[in-house]
Amino acid sequence: MVGGSCKEKILGRMHLLTNTEAKLAAYILEHYEEVLNCNITELAEEAGVSDASVVRFCKSVGYKGYQDFKVNAARDVLPRDKHFNPSLEQGDDPETICRKIFASEVNVLNRTLAGIDLPSLIKVAERIRSAKRLIFFGSGGSLLVGKDAQHKFMKIGIRAFVYDDVDMQLMVSSLMEEGELAFGISHSGSNCNVINCLRNARENGADTVALVSQGKTPLSKIADSILYSSAEETIFQSESVSTRIAQLAMIDTLVAIVAFEDYENSYMAIQKTRKATSENKL
Repeated sequence: MVGGSCKEKILGRMHLLTNTEAKLAAYILEHYEEVLNCNITELAEEAGVSDASVVRFCKSVGYKGYQDFKVNAARDVLPRDKHFNPSLEQGDDPETICRKIFASEVNVLNRTLAGIDLPSLIKVAERIRSAKRLIFFGSGGSLLVGKDAQHKFMKIGIRAFVYDDVDMQLMVSSLMEEGELAFGISHSGSNCNVINCLRNARENGADTVALVSQGKTPLSKIADSILYSSAEETIFQSESVSTRIAQLAMIDTLVAIVAFEDYENSYMAIQKTRKATSENKL
């Protein structure tokens, strides 16, 4: 079927689907708008199928995967002017836009703070402090969060690394070993590269941490420790700026906890790194 809405594509291919895919199709059609707010693991659990079945279903109806399905399905639900940010209206003036954006991001930070599991946060901080090597894994906006984390941890003396190239991430993760820490960042928790990197690291004996959204995700299933950040209640949560702000706040919190666990050494590292970079500043 060429063109048409997602619903039309699903209905047009019902006769070609397996029993499991047909079961999932029926659930999606009955709960169409609710499904768009689910990640892949949440949808699989609600429909009573596996994560892999969701991916196979999406491919059977003509999409590359679950995210591609959601992007196209959203066109059936969201008006064109709501795809950038559902809280904004095309007629909003700059002052209204400022108020809405700032209010949204403050709310996300408050929800993230309220949802912090302090024992888990402290445990992750202890693992970071004792790790022989800390490596961050991410893609897109989450990779930028990983770069920011590397910079901040390096300043307090933690040997942190991050790699832009996907193949490099996979290679490095396959060479990780016991005593090292792999830190995966993915708001959706369903980024294949980050999942594969943490799986590689864990199979080689390294500790693993995942920073994901609230709820069950494929990434959180394989991580030893899980940290959560919140986001706006939108279909494309991982695209929102507030998502990055919440992730960055979690990283800043970890850096501060780690620094104060051994402040004397952290202080010395801060002075050394400041001195090393001072010549680059006027």
